[in-house]
Amino acid sequence: MTYSMTTMRQDLKTLGVSKGINPFLWEKDKGGVHPILAGQFKHGRRKNYLNDMLEYCWLAYSKSLRAGGPMMMGRFGDLWVAEHLARAGFTSTEKETLWDPHTRGNIQVLDKWAPTVNDCWVLGGVHRRADFELVSVRTLDNLWNFAGGYHIVTAREILGLLHFGYELEEKNNKVKLVCVDKDKAIKSNIREYHRLMTAHQNAGPDSIRSVLVMDRGLQADIKGFDRSRLRSV
Repeated sequence: MTYSMTTMRQDLKTLGVSKGINPFLWEKDKGGVHPILAGQFKHGRRKNYLNDMLEYCWLAYSKSLRAGGPMMMGRFGDLWVAEHLARAGFTSTEKETLWDPHTRGNIQVLDKWAPTVNDCWVLGGVHRRADFELVSVRTLDNLWNFAGGYHIVTAREILGLLHFGYELEEKNNKVKLVCVDKDKAIKSNIREYHRLMTAHQNAGPDSIRSVLVMDRGLQADIKGFDRSRLRSV
């Protein structure tokens, strides 16, 4: 079932998002909100992190839900390149975000980030049963941060999609996640996404074992290795 701002706010509250605690892990403007959002309140707005979180989650979700064509996912170094950004109406991630009316929700570019904001962006695509095109290789470094002990966001997206009725599909040198279970997709929600990722976090790096693939460069090196040059000892 698709979200409204009211039902989304209720789900955010169940996750413990509150008025007084900052839930964002990264902010371009520490403590402030995007000028387009701030400009909607002529007399200013009180600091309320639950409201801020709702606004960013709703923007990510609603633009993803209304977008046409495939969603684009992967590490930002692979994703935030001109070829992919142009498909979502972006010319610069330094100057443009999803707050700009001309941009589309196929790629998530925002001035604040939190796992739940990212989850809402994924859920918007899931609720319209969009394909998700993966532009990064599913290597260990692209899925798990050993120094910090947490999932890279690409892993979070893949694991969520697989749980909500999607399957990996590889065709014509492209990797996509496509919806194969409409009912699971429709029933997906923020609370279940949070529960899923808590369980995967407790499992540690083993949680990504099933989606790993060998780095393509290493795979080519192994395939082309001349075994005749080996000497017995």
